[in-house]
Amino acid sequence: MQNFEIAGKIKELRDRIGEVKEEIEILDLRFHNKNTEVESFRDKRDALNQQVKELSQRPREILEERKDVWGNISDTNEEKKKIFREMQPFLQRIGELRKVRDDFNEASRGTLDRLKENYTSTMQNLLASDINLKNELFLYQYLFELRDRLLIKKEADSYHRRIVNIKEVDLAKYNDQLNQMEEQIGELKSQSHEGLETAKGLWVKRDELRDKAQKEHKAFIEGTNQLRNLKKQIWEKRKKMQQLYRQIDEWKTEFKKSPEERKRADRGRKQAEAVAKYKRGEKLSLDELSLVMESGEMK
Repeated sequence: MQNFEIAGKIKELRDRIGEVKEEIEILDLRFHNKNTEVESFRDKRDALNQQVKELSQRPREILEERKDVWGNISDTNEEKKKIFREMQPFLQRIGELRKVRDDFNEASRGTLDRLKENYTSTMQNLLASDINLKNELFLYQYLFELRDRLLIKKEADSYHRRIVNIKEVDLAKYNDQLNQMEEQIGELKSQSHEGLETAKGLWVKRDELRDKAQKEHKAFIEGTNQLRNLKKQIWEKRKKMQQLYRQIDEWKTEFKKSPEERKRADRGRKQAEAVAKYKRGEKLSLDELSLVMESGEMK
């Protein structure tokens, strides 16, 4: 090969090296931009995961607080049961008095005012009216009946007053305590419900942020894979550049050889190419077949 041919080869290789350098610069820029994008995905994902962690912690705290609230409700209900036990003798006594009162009321067959009104009108009728003996006897009999019913009604009212007295005196303090406890239980249940609703809202928000974090993570993984592919392309381009530089060095070495050495080197290259084609099973020319036979690789 002539010197000008070798110089042409070297120029072609240098031009190709320039092209590969430009390709590497483009890949480096793409790598830098993609890396910035991937870091942004990672930062967003980590920030969202931190929020998810915080939003997961608060509902757990709320649920623990609700346990304490329901513990207080349970304690209050136990106190109510204790009060009900203390009230039982009074309630039993009220039941007994109410039965007697109701029996008297049933026997009296009327209200006190109505009985008094009937008694008064009957008495006036007896005193002021001119009636026959038969009717007079009937009215006297009815008057005595009304008197007895009045006495029974007064007895019923007496029992009723005793019932009222037990309620207003003996049971009043218990009723006040029970009312306070019911209010307390109502407030505790309301507090528990509000806590649960707050926890539900936090769970919904947490799940929304978790979905966003997963999307950012997916983008991060895809971007990382793209970075890995770009890095591989850059490595292959740099490897290609090293090969081109080695070829230039080889041609420079060839440039310094004598014509005889170049001739031998050309023949050696042709022979290596022919042997490679032979091993691949490709069709050989007569010259290539001759070179393979000389190499001793033909079987």
